[in-house]
Amino acid sequence: MSFKIPSLYSGGIITNYFCSSKCRHCLYRCSSILPKKFIDLEMVNTICEVIQKKGNPTLHIGGGEPFLKAEKLPKVVDLILTHGFFIEYIETNSSWWKDESSANLILRKLKKAGLNDLLISISPFHNEYIPFYKVINVMNSAKKLGFSILPWVADFISDITTLDINTTHTLEEFEKVFGSEYKKSILNRYWIHIGGRAIEFLDDILPKKTLKEILKSSPCNRDLENTSHFHIDLYGNYIPGLCSGLAIKVEDILNTINEKKYPLLNILHKYGVKGLYEFAKTYFGYVPKKDLYINKCHLCLEIRDFLKKEKHADFLELNPMDFYMS
Repeated sequence: MSFKIPSLYSGGIITNYFCSSKCRHCLYRCSSILPKKFIDLEMVNTICEVIQKKGNPTLHIGGGEPFLKAEKLPKVVDLILTHGFFIEYIETNSSWWKDESSANLILRKLKKAGLNDLLISISPFHNEYIPFYKVINVMNSAKKLGFSILPWVADFISDITTLDINTTHTLEEFEKVFGSEYKKSILNRYWIHIGGRAIEFLDDILPKKTLKEILKSSPCNRDLENTSHFHIDLYGNYIPGLCSGLAIKVEDILNTINEKKYPLLNILHKYGVKGLYEFAKTYFGYVPKKDLYINKCHLCLEIRDFLKKEKHADFLELNPMDFYMS
């Protein structure tokens, strides 16, 4: 039986997947090696028109790093606001900072377009790629121009400023300063969804379950139907729940999610990861690569990577390609 996506509550538009970082916790596996593609205004318009029919959600703008194409952002902001949506913020890792003059030029154009809020990424993950002085300077410039700033997460500022702010630092360097349990302690201070590249990071930290235990997991209907924090990307892919690497064409969320068009999603929705496991095993010869997994999302990602990367299976829901490239 096919399922439906409920009314939309709050979500984000992913403008690009290419990024100046390759953070270990990244849900969408963003990195600098990905195609330098950025959302076009026609797609922004399509997304806005569709989601207007599914409620009146608040929106944010994220990536990748949206400011890598900063010249395109004001028109994106303007178009979203023209459709009557409230933009909560644009996310940025601050890697684009060069000097105050060029930063002010970028920020003034966004302010003129109607943007008022910036979410500034602050974490040891980001500090592996971005010197903290850039973050400080972006925050200072934005505040002077009247932006509201959400430092995410401000709790890490004291850690990062203990080290040299003029250069980058690996997580291992943080461990040397703050102790061998530092990576594990991050989980009490920073929300990390178990998906994408984060699974590789969490695999050495979180407790595991056996395959048998994982296969007892319930259907994924609640996960796939969750619209409290949805995302739609530059290719017009609606990502159900926070299940990165799974996609529904945005226009298709207006109707039932057809079983023939989206067989894997319907299997997950009805039978959970056990159904996907049995399907991949029966039709593609899938064999688990591990004895232990963190949870059902861990196993689900391994199966999807197998189908896409090893078997090159052509399922519409196994998108975007960017996710399976990095």
